[in-house]
Amino acid sequence: MKKLLLLGLLRGQRLHGYGVLEYLNKHTVSGAAIGKSNAYRLLRVMEDEGLILSITERDGNRPERHVYEVTPAGEAFFQDCLLKELAQDATADQPGIAVLNYLDELDPAAAADQLQVRREKVALRYRELANIPEEVLHLHPALDLGLKQTLLELDWLDTKLHELRERAVEVA
Repeated sequence: MKKLLLLGLLRGQRLHGYGVLEYLNKHTVSGAAIGKSNAYRLLRVMEDEGLILSITERDGNRPERHVYEVTPAGEAFFQDCLLKELAQDATADQPGIAVLNYLDELDPAAAADQLQVRREKVALRYRELANIPEEVLHLHPALDLGLKQTLLELDWLDTKLHELRERAVEVA
């Protein structure tokens, strides 16, 4: 998941390591935090795997720094992982929710297919929560909140699926 998030960030811009960290600190999705040492380690691993390329640059009198960009192999990895993660059921406090930020980067028909799988998983979670007796929900407000959040998520998924399917027809 963290590789996917880093690739998503680097797809739109070339960044040096500090720029990656600065962005992550300001825009981290709950549950998807990447610390400084982990980010630099992941960048090295991703470069070794051929997913990104680093170029050494110097800006004026500043020290040299590595600027990272996504390779074609990294783009293919991003697309493949994004499609797989899109079908997963992840709540708002989990890293898997961040993949929704990249829906527009996918073929709308493929994204709709995967999002439909996700919707089925969320619907199952909703049914499980909806079957909890009212007196239990009353004693455990967090479960009641989870039920309401899941219902809202299903509504959002239905809307997004409709949009993706319309875009797929336009593209075809």
